[in-house]
Amino acid sequence: MSSLMDMLTSSLDDNAVATIGQQLGKDSATTKSAIKSALPMLLGALQKSTQQDNGEGLAQALAQKHDGRVLDNVAGFLSQDDGKDGAGILRHILGSKQGVAEAALQSAAGVDKNQAESLLTRLAPLVLGAVGKAKAGSNTQGSDLTQMLNRETKDIEARSPGVMSALSGMLDADGDGDTDLGDLLKLGSGKLGGLFR
Repeated sequence: MSSLMDMLTSSLDDNAVATIGQQLGKDSATTKSAIKSALPMLLGALQKSTQQDNGEGLAQALAQKHDGRVLDNVAGFLSQDDGKDGAGILRHILGSKQGVAEAALQSAAGVDKNQAESLLTRLAPLVLGAVGKAKAGSNTQGSDLTQMLNRETKDIEARSPGVMSALSGMLDADGDGDTDLGDLLKLGSGKLGGLFR
C-alpha cells in the first residue's frame, strides 16, 4: 500500500464518503469508485507539477496552509468547504488540462462534468493535506517532496499499470487523450479496490 493513498483512503471514512456522495448526488458505490479514480489522477498531477520547480512551490504551500490537519475531520471539512482552495490547487497542478482530466474521470467513474469538477475540487485539498501530514515536523525541502511523490506514483503505477504513464502523457500532450485515460483509470480503480474497507 502506498503511504499517501493509504492515508487518504483511511481518512475518507464512511461519513466522508457519504458527504461526498450527497454533494455529487451519487450512491456510496459510485462515489467510492469515483474517488479511487480521482486520487491517482491528483497525485500524478501534483507529482508532475513538482518537477517544474523541484517542489519548491509545494513546500511553500505546505508551510503556509496544508499541514495535514484537514485529514483529522474530513467529513467536517467537506461539509463546510466552499471549493475555492481546491479550485486554486487544480488550476496550479492541472492548468489547461483540467477539462481533459474531468472528461477522463467522467469516462472512468460514470459521473457528469459538473460532478467530476466538484469531486476533484473537494479532493485536491485532502491530497495536499496528506503530503503535509506525511512531512509534518520535518524541515522538508522541495526536492524531498518531489522524491516522495515520485515514489508514490511509481507504486501506483506498479499496482495499476499504465495509469500514471497515461496521465503523464495527457499532461504533456497537445491532444485530449481523455478516453484512453478514462479506460485506464476505470481498470486502475478496480485494482485499487481494496483501498476502501
